[in-house]
Amino acid sequence: MLMQVFRPIRLAFVLLLTFVGVARGDDSETISPADSMTEIRVILRGADGEPVMGAAVRPYAMRTVEIQGHGFWDEKLLGPTKDYFSDAAGVAAIRYPARLQIGTVSLTTKLVTFVVRHSDYVQEVVDFELGPDLDKPAAEAEVQLKKGCELQFWAVDDDGGAVTDFGVVMAGPYAPEFWAATGDGGRRTSAVNDGIWQTMLVAPQENGPTQFSGLLPLSVRPSQAVKLRGVQLSPGIIVRGRISENVPRPVLNGKIITTTAPKPVGDAWGEKSPSLVWHEWTTIAPDGTFVLPSIPRSGQIQIIAVCDDFVSETTLPDAGPFVMGQLFDIDGLELEVTVKMEPTATAELTIRKPDGSPLDSGTVSSFPNMRYFKGGSTHLGQTMNSVDLVSIQLLPPQQWKPRFRRETDLPFLQRPVVNGVAILRGIPVDAIGGNSAVLQHPDFQFPSAEGNNLGEVGFERIAGQTTKLSVTVEPHQPTLK
Repeated sequence: MLMQVFRPIRLAFVLLLTFVGVARGDDSETISPADSMTEIRVILRGADGEPVMGAAVRPYAMRTVEIQGHGFWDEKLLGPTKDYFSDAAGVAAIRYPARLQIGTVSLTTKLVTFVVRHSDYVQEVVDFELGPDLDKPAAEAEVQLKKGCELQFWAVDDDGGAVTDFGVVMAGPYAPEFWAATGDGGRRTSAVNDGIWQTMLVAPQENGPTQFSGLLPLSVRPSQAVKLRGVQLSPGIIVRGRISENVPRPVLNGKIITTTAPKPVGDAWGEKSPSLVWHEWTTIAPDGTFVLPSIPRSGQIQIIAVCDDFVSETTLPDAGPFVMGQLFDIDGLELEVTVKMEPTATAELTIRKPDGSPLDSGTVSSFPNMRYFKGGSTHLGQTMNSVDLVSIQLLPPQQWKPRFRRETDLPFLQRPVVNGVAILRGIPVDAIGGNSAVLQHPDFQFPSAEGNNLGEVGFERIAGQTTKLSVTVEPHQPTLK
């Protein structure tokens, strides 16, 4: 049940107990929170101690005593995560679950992570320890906010006409989400941390290609306003591609997952020289072709492809044990690519109860990981579109809705156990997290090992072949209190 996630909330996948490390997941049907929603009064102050009114505070992750992972909010179980706005006294009362239940295992929350956002202050991500006595957890968290730097932008199209429905994308861990309208068609924020940040203006289009500015390497200093007028937005480049011919046609359940870095430098969430990245995905047609109608016009694009029984080869030299696909240079107004593919492995598990009868319920999961160009990893096949973040940025904060979804329709994730058999497909032969499986069931688990009370079984992965194994389950081990 481990899964690496992005630390900044704006690129985090929403998943309960989604732990930093190898991505794993738990069947949400076996997880239920106790009736233990608890309140923290978040007290927000400026540098001079003045209360900060109108800040949005959103809890979105937890760490428990029993399992040392950083877990994201499961909205199916806990309800939608929400923004709590600070009042005139600078207080926002947020709520979190003090206890959770996974099968017979009781988990106690010891740390709550929340993000604080305001149009005039630098975004803060706070890891709040609840204290040594979790029967009486700390009920107040005081946060001092740093006044941000002022940025203002006005945009035009290729013909010089004003563009007003645009958002702003910035690199790094402090990128502001609140951008207010200036009243004359521009966008402004005073929430930018000082530093040098790659920046790009983006205008989503209901009909037509997304429009982008060029990359703006902005240097921002305290008490200095940066105002840029007439920033030109133009359609991005078109990517036309196909997957290699070793994949039989018609291609089934194909997806292209891309990350574009207009000017690759450091890690996307680094403090120094971070790269701005743009995420986009699309489907693969039955004939093996795909089209991305508009991506940023410079830099490099990473392409990861998945379909039934195949995955893109990984050719990036620093991929390590992750699926990272292939990297292509962006040049000109149109890019044509062929993505090399390789066969995946299949695991067929025959599962029996302790009395020898076949198990006929529950699900089985494996957790191969992919890693994005310039930082962040998740389950292979998860998708996201950066343009959705920009579209939300154009709405008032009170209208913001959850931005991410957890994809469970993956061929190796939460596969049903039917008449004693579960089949996991699409497993890369070398990817971390894909050489074992866990059972999600209210009563049983795979055999536990020393130091692993939740139980898992390992298996060999052979490209293009099915590995068959038999396993007898055992009752859940209620060893965590």
